[in-house]
Amino acid sequence: APEALLSISKLSDSEKNQVQIAIKELTSEGYRILAVAEANFEGKSFPKTQQEFQFDFKGLVAFYDPPKANINSVLEHFYKAGISVKIITGDNAETTTSIAKQIGFIGYENSISGDELMKLSDAELKKRVSETNLFARMFPDAKLRIINALKSNNEIVAMTGDGVNDGPALKAAHIGIAMGTGTDVAIESAKITLVKGDLQDIVKAKNLSHAVMRNIKQNLFFAFFYNVLGVPIAAGVLYPSFGILLSPMIAALAMSFSSVSVIVNALRLRNLKL
Repeated sequence: APEALLSISKLSDSEKNQVQIAIKELTSEGYRILAVAEANFEGKSFPKTQQEFQFDFKGLVAFYDPPKANINSVLEHFYKAGISVKIITGDNAETTTSIAKQIGFIGYENSISGDELMKLSDAELKKRVSETNLFARMFPDAKLRIINALKSNNEIVAMTGDGVNDGPALKAAHIGIAMGTGTDVAIESAKITLVKGDLQDIVKAKNLSHAVMRNIKQNLFFAFFYNVLGVPIAAGVLYPSFGILLSPMIAALAMSFSSVSVIVNALRLRNLKL
């Protein structure tokens, strides 16, 4: 992170201020920033941490990772379905806020950093995760705490991720969704993998799951309907009053028709438009 490298560089305060201004201008436009520095060391007794080296600041590298073309429609679908969406990222708040504003993300105005989040008690965090939708400069432990806090609020939590740092949180979420273009750690930690890495597939998966649940309920209805109606008649319940007795052949046919109804209804899913 640029701020971490600046803190251990040899730049003067005025030079650091100029760099900070440049970072703010670039991140406000949605650019992701990397700082470049160099350290020379002579001897064999190396410091225990890299922060103990004296770095010569070289400059900044800015690159732009544009939002997915269909992200607006994906967010709109989630919002209409009553799903709360949160951004949990390792990028800084300025870059994330700029991108979130561009895509129409609800709650881009307020954010919290990983360091700030880790200082909160469990009770404070449970309240904060309900009020905040943008989490910046997050590291694995912070991401995991967010997921667990949401779960402790009795939320059903689905998380998408593609990096090594997302592994613990993907594993902890009720529904971990990995991008097929991501790391092996993310894919192995998740329950679902989007082969194409397209967020639109989350919408399709949600529609498919709802259709499957509807289909299961319909199939249960068909199965119970034939049994509740046919079994008592076959047992002779109506015979004393009406003289009606269902032939065992007809009862067997009704049971077969019940199975056929379930299969035919299930096959309807093949024509489902996602």
